[in-house]
Amino acid sequence: MNVTVRDYARIGRLFLNSGVWEGEQIVPKQWVIDSTTPDAPHLQPGKNPASSNRSGYGYQWWVPEHPEDDFVARGIYGQYIYVSRKYGVVIVKTSADPDWRASNPENYAMIAMMQRIAAGIK
Repeated sequence: MNVTVRDYARIGRLFLNSGVWEGEQIVPKQWVIDSTTPDAPHLQPGKNPASSNRSGYGYQWWVPEHPEDDFVARGIYGQYIYVSRKYGVVIVKTSADPDWRASNPENYAMIAMMQRIAAGIK
């Protein structure tokens, strides 16, 4: 998907608002909840013997290793849409890093940084 930063932020805002856009429910609320909630043992966040990834996983949304009612979309070249329900914050980061890998420790550090930024905004 090739979209602008503003478009990524709109996607984040849509999910922050449980599928509501400008007063209209355009994505079912339950689908938003289901898509951001890991629902199998191997999809749970944190150290998990059933998974090689420390992040949890829903439907294209990742749940941080230490979740705070937040979730992240990650793009193949290091793009992020971070959504914090707890703080009502959306953070977008664009990148064009062909060497980016989800399992890289920098990925976990980026998500932890976004969590700290969201906490500091509110």
